Amino acid sequence: MLTIEQLQRILTGIPEIKIYKVIEQMTDSIELFFIKKELDMNRSKKVHYFQATIYKDFSANGNDYRGSSTIQIHPTMSKDEVRTVINQAAYAADFVKNKYYPLVERKPVRNQVPVSSFAEAPLADWIPRLTAAVFEADTLERGGINSAELFLNKINTRIINSEGVDLQKEHYRGELELITNWRESGEEVELYKDLHFATFQAGQFTQVLHEMLELSKEKALAAPTPSLNRHMILLTGEPVRDFLQYYFTQSAAQSVYEQTSTLKLNENVQGVDNDPKGDLISMKLDPFMENSTTSTPFDEDGLPVDSLDVIRQGKLLNYWGNTQYCHYLGVTPTGNIRNMVFSGGSKSIQEMKRQPFLELLAFSDFQMDPLNGNFGGEIRLGRYFDGKDTIFITGGSISGNIKEVQAELYLSQELQKENNFCGPQTIQLLNVAVSGHNG
Repeated sequence: MLTIEQLQRILTGIPEIKIYKVIEQMTDSIELFFIKKELDMNRSKKVHYFQATIYKDFSANGNDYRGSSTIQIHPTMSKDEVRTVINQAAYAADFVKNKYYPLVERKPVRNQVPVSSFAEAPLADWIPRLTAAVFEADTLERGGINSAELFLNKINTRIINSEGVDLQKEHYRGELELITNWRESGEEVELYKDLHFATFQAGQFTQVLHEMLELSKEKALAAPTPSLNRHMILLTGEPVRDFLQYYFTQSAAQSVYEQTSTLKLNENVQGVDNDPKGDLISMKLDPFMENSTTSTPFDEDGLPVDSLDVIRQGKLLNYWGNTQYCHYLGVTPTGNIRNMVFSGGSKSIQEMKRQPFLELLAFSDFQMDPLNGNFGGEIRLGRYFDGKDTIFITGGSISGNIKEVQAELYLSQELQKENNFCGPQTIQLLNVAVSGHNG
């Protein structure tokens, strides 16, 4: 079996290869599939591979370039097979004309992510506890879990490069896919949820199942969405993360360099430098967030990462990104950090609901285009308050553009946390187009 040390010796033994990066990843996983409360299938597997990137420097028309080509190498390959694919990658790298950028040099890792509880015992020992936690709240007569898929992965990663980087980490990635059913009277209602986690937290699954069954019950009682033309809406729960991710993507160094973002440092990301009416966005990146599957002490290039204030009270303080794109912009590389923390705002959810509203809790597929800011989706479940009565609604859709609503939006004081996102539970948006169930 090929080791990373042997692979490094092969790389250094090829005269035309001077610059390289290798990521070794070993994954142990357990997968469980349930129908109702019965285990339908379980399996475990081990996956081991190397991802090698070969870099070639060259000049053309007075400009310096660093080409690269990435290949996957399996430990079962012979040394001759490895040399062949490496040489092919080196040849391909000559045809990639990326502007020159440096590789990460060896630096000390300053901080570590919180230790997962899954590190306390073998993966298999956690399965009974996880299974019990999933089905603990499945006790209601009219609804429950239709099917569930549970995945738990232990991932060991090592990164080396030709500049002396040699870093290792162990992390855990869990995933629970749930489909719940509820029958009030007549047609059965189905909801889907995909939950990610990195440690075991008692009650986490129970809370999610309670929320899903409550939403299923509400959807079973829902009436068609009325045609409201343009209306004040409240986004609650998961759609909030998708909506706010616009600012995460727009503040990325890669987006700025590729001109898919026009955000500039020290300017307001909401276009309201003077006399803002609503809440201002504040976002930081926290690579050490607890119970996030994307927490890491270093990025995929081996650059140690740290917490970073990106947007504060609407003002863009820093671009974020890997060494390549930060170098292109002439800013200090921050590394790729995938954990987003958005501050809450000035209003409680109760305050937001003092006037007629359409609160949207679930969509068939909520979309936020991170490039142009268009957002929308088909309404799966909502609550409509006309000033007097509240009814559950379903069907119809919303559509809008973040650039048209961001000058006056309001963020709830109440926060939510799910995987790599922490932020407001609810966002209040004014004057959003709402199409009723019948168009």
